[in-house]
Amino acid sequence: MKGWTLTYRSWVLLFVGMILVGLSSCSKETVDNIGRDTALNIIRSNKWFDVVKTTSKTDEDPVREVLVGEGETMEFKSNGYAYVYKGAGETGSYTYSMPTSKKMIFAGVEYDIPESLVQTVAKFTLVNITGDITTKIEFRRR
Repeated sequence: MKGWTLTYRSWVLLFVGMILVGLSSCSKETVDNIGRDTALNIIRSNKWFDVVKTTSKTDEDPVREVLVGEGETMEFKSNGYAYVYKGAGETGSYTYSMPTSKKMIFAGVEYDIPESLVQTVAKFTLVNITGDITTKIEFRRR
């Protein structure tokens, strides 16, 4: 029995060693792409019901623009477009891409994503700061 236990331990150590070597051989780019793909899957998984864009400039009142309002939804599709479905069969669209899990290019503007999309599925925010102008887009699910 003792000989079998040593053999079993040897196999377990060999297996754990192979896992550690496999995980340590992943490049940072591979790990980043896994995070990006997970974030994209979360964004694409359901509809977004409330999308509001707020633009603020220093010493001025913020300007609010509703991109998706009451009775409308937005869906991020894998073809690089976020479609807004309005009433009576009307649709609109915005281009998007996600180079990393913390950045999104939405309608041609690069935004930072302050949240961890893996931890939250109910909302996410895009933030762009250019000079003294801050643009924030908030996406919410119901």
